[in-house]
Amino acid sequence: MDLKFKTLSNRNEINLIPYIKDFLSKNRDTSIFIGSDSQNTRNTTFASVIVLHNPGKGGHVLYAKQTVPLIRDRFSRLWNEVEYSLQVANFLVEQGIPKPNFIDIDLNPDPKYKSNQVLRAALGYVESMGYTPRCKPNAVVASYVADAICK
Repeated sequence: MDLKFKTLSNRNEINLIPYIKDFLSKNRDTSIFIGSDSQNTRNTTFASVIVLHNPGKGGHVLYAKQTVPLIRDRFSRLWNEVEYSLQVANFLVEQGIPKPNFIDIDLNPDPKYKSNQVLRAALGYVESMGYTPRCKPNAVVASYVADAICK
């Protein structure tokens, strides 16, 4: 995978797999959440986030950002968010990291929001890949953490 991950705490670039394996060996009760979000300006910026969550201790955030030419089509941009999250999840699993507890999808179940048009396809896609999806308002990683990193 070409993404370069950093820690949110100090913004240092990390070697992702050894970093996560070391973290998990020291924190046995860790849950893994993955989510992505995007922001359109002159270009489209995507943020993919891995949260290593320890109950009662909070979350440890790892993230990668990438900028691509502007994606004007909403469906394509939102679908790419789902794709990026799945790419990260698949990469981790292929490298021996436990399957993430959730893939957070920044899509709204309320039909009045335009992102709802992508929701059913995205949920089915994530489930068909063997992961458990969460959407708004429960998709905390994608809705809040990745969103904040995108900006």
